[in-house]
Amino acid sequence: MATCCSVLGIIGLVLTDLAVIISFATPYWVQFKGSLNQGLWAVCQSDSCQWFFEDNYTAALDTDVDWWVSVQGLVSVGLGLGIFCLILATVALCCQCRSCNTSQCIGVLLVLAFLSLGVGAVVFGVCANKFEEVMMDYDNNNGRRFGWAFWLDAAAAGGALLTALIYMIDGRGRKV
Repeated sequence: MATCCSVLGIIGLVLTDLAVIISFATPYWVQFKGSLNQGLWAVCQSDSCQWFFEDNYTAALDTDVDWWVSVQGLVSVGLGLGIFCLILATVALCCQCRSCNTSQCIGVLLVLAFLSLGVGAVVFGVCANKFEEVMMDYDNNNGRRFGWAFWLDAAAAGGALLTALIYMIDGRGRKV
């Protein structure tokens, strides 16, 4: 029988993974005045997008720098850990193994996802502000601000930490 913490944990995990997937895939990490937006993997203007893996990719911000590639990697690792945790939690919820405690493992993996997503958000925020002059709002700058996908990634990091705490509490209450 599933515990209340297990059900709360899987709900938190689904919401966290949805936030990471949306943040990861959308081109709204930096918004420019007008109709130009840039994400980790694409630059979009009005109705057309150029993707990072296309031959004719030209970015509005410099993406050929180490900090950009590290943010792409950190968010990718966070996404991978989140999806792995969701698979593990779903299997554990469906197949109750009486001799194993998967909640502690899921909790630790989610702490690692929190660190990966959180460090990615911090690196992006600091470096985009320092090197590309991206600000919180359009006022007093050159027309670049952090977009909602950046903030969604930061929220997903917080969701991963909260969900990790739920799974840790669930794991402490189970006898192996």
